[in-house]
Amino acid sequence: MLEKKSNSRPANRSFHENLIKRLGPYEGRALEALGQDFFYLVDHLSADLHKNHSKDAPLLDLSESEFPWELQVFTNQFLRECVKSRGELTKFCFGLRKKLEEEEFRKEFWKILDAAYQQHFYITDSKKHFLI
Repeated sequence: MLEKKSNSRPANRSFHENLIKRLGPYEGRALEALGQDFFYLVDHLSADLHKNHSKDAPLLDLSESEFPWELQVFTNQFLRECVKSRGELTKFCFGLRKKLEEEEFRKEFWKILDAAYQQHFYITDSKKHFLI
């Protein structure tokens, strides 16, 4: 089953599939303890970031296949930084997933996520401009 998925483009792989590919099946599956909501959020938020910033890959000197993975890694880090301890991550992601259904909260959350994206991927060579 895993072999079939590895034939698809990397951009189509979920974060969990990418981790299994990079870490190996045992280590990748051990991360299932992070919870379904965590992996759902990483996949959906990074996919939305990719849509919103689709022209940024060349600016970051990333290939079109590397960019989705880098967005998944960024989203993973962002979610982990939102909590004080690892033990709170599962509960936080469950609550965040529910709150993102509210339009006003979603707008405010995206302002924070976009600002974090800009800060994370800021190009130091360009002092006047952030990414698109």
